[in-house]
Amino acid sequence: MNQNIRIAHENHAAVLPNGTLQSRICFETKCNNNILVVGASGSSKTRGVVAPNICAMSGSYVISDPKGNLFRQYAPMLEQYGYQIVHLNFIHPEYSQKYNPFVHLKNSDDIMKLSKMIIYSESTGKEPDPFWNNAGEMLLSTLINFLQEAHYLKTAYHVPEFARWNHTILDIYTLLECINPDSISDGKICEIDTHFHLLERIWKEYTGKDSTACHLWKKFNQNPPKTLACVVMTVNAILAELDTAGIRHMLSGNDIVPETIGTQKTAVFVEISDTDRSKDLLANIFYSQVMNLLCSAADAQPDSRLSVPVQFILDDFGTNCRINSFENMISNIRSREISVMLILQSQTQLEAGYGVSAHTIMENCDTTIYMGGNDVMTAETIAKRCNTPVYRILNMPIGTNWIIRRGAEPVFGRTVDISEYELLPVRERFAGRTA
Repeated sequence: MNQNIRIAHENHAAVLPNGTLQSRICFETKCNNNILVVGASGSSKTRGVVAPNICAMSGSYVISDPKGNLFRQYAPMLEQYGYQIVHLNFIHPEYSQKYNPFVHLKNSDDIMKLSKMIIYSESTGKEPDPFWNNAGEMLLSTLINFLQEAHYLKTAYHVPEFARWNHTILDIYTLLECINPDSISDGKICEIDTHFHLLERIWKEYTGKDSTACHLWKKFNQNPPKTLACVVMTVNAILAELDTAGIRHMLSGNDIVPETIGTQKTAVFVEISDTDRSKDLLANIFYSQVMNLLCSAADAQPDSRLSVPVQFILDDFGTNCRINSFENMISNIRSREISVMLILQSQTQLEAGYGVSAHTIMENCDTTIYMGGNDVMTAETIAKRCNTPVYRILNMPIGTNWIIRRGAEPVFGRTVDISEYELLPVRERFAGRTA
């Protein structure tokens, strides 16, 4: 660990691309630790910003790693310094550590959130008739509740009738195959009804309570057979992208406990393609679930703060998978010792991915780092913030940057590559440090 990086580590500071340090103790600075990094391809966003901040080891990290380079280069070093390393590989899931979202569902409210997230991941939420989304969400909630209750009976009471259910998304496929709308239209009992009747009887016998899953199924089963068939087809179509050998391997167990990211130093490398969008659903579930669980873990503490700060470093944020309700999350994470570093090529890119919510996301980043580019809209925004003509922003010399911090004058400087930190003079190492 070189001297400049060591100072950042010891003082809980962020490393800025001009080589200066910035305090991450937000309760002293009165600014949040969210950082927006904007720069064209090749502007040294990774080597000038991302890599130095990973090396500073100021807490835990959840790192988007589209090419897998960050994992290969920095995971061994972090592990050497006592970090727990988790590698989720959505590009080649057959080589990934395992992640089962169902393990982290605590109650029916969590199930409802997950169901909504899955259904609306394939929808704008603005359809003229919201019935199909609502019906799909209800069916998915019903089936997940069934698996939750079956898992509880299987593990708590060792009920053999539910030994076949493994408590994963993969079991949803099996349950959907058990729904036969033709049998329902003929007034017959189809296979799915048999499963729910068994659950209802045994759940009451062992817990003395009514089954939530069975209650939801009775409500959903009131739909006409043709409608039911359409809803089943819709849910099947959404989940179809998860039905691969690699994803089945990833979902077959669980190697991550999100709450511990905020209690012991952990680095989670999330390898997801910047060109292939077929795995976005599962990645979206992961990001959203981890953020929500970390917020809940912080709220459970007396001061509502995580003992180990967590930073999400999200590369290709504008074009990578869209994180559900991110615009709401970023507005509320500061006090919980959670922050984000968002890496973009342009403001236009962010608006394409998040629509009107892009402005909310940008407004919640108290530090903006601009490293050059060709997008005129982005240049106009930066020019206003820096009180500089647009043409100067568009014609910035290669290897320079603007650092804009709320409550301070913008700073123009040269971008320092991570390999140069060892060569920085002492006065430059300490320049820009805040108390």
